[in-house]
Amino acid sequence: MTAPITDFTRLASTLEALSSAAEKGDWEQMSTLQIQQEQLLDTIRQRPRGPQDRSQTAALAALIERALASIRAAQPHIDTLRQRTKSEMTGTNNHRKLSQSYR
Repeated sequence: MTAPITDFTRLASTLEALSSAAEKGDWEQMSTLQIQQEQLLDTIRQRPRGPQDRSQTAALAALIERALASIRAAQPHIDTLRQRTKSEMTGTNNHRKLSQSYR
């Protein structure tokens, strides 16, 4: 049995949704979508490839490449959010240490 087109289509859709969530800074949605992506990749990897898979390879590759391009485009935003989160965590830790020093 080969990985049906729908698995690849779902993967591409999941990658696009992941990109959208990254642009919005929705960490919870990104986490959920990352889990879905990993599950889809596992499903696809577990199935042997057949000649019928090659017939739509170009269309699938274009769909997945478009999704990956969206994620690459969101990378600067993701990096900004990551830095902001690190700064907030550092500030929170410093505040906690300061408050503990007064105890």
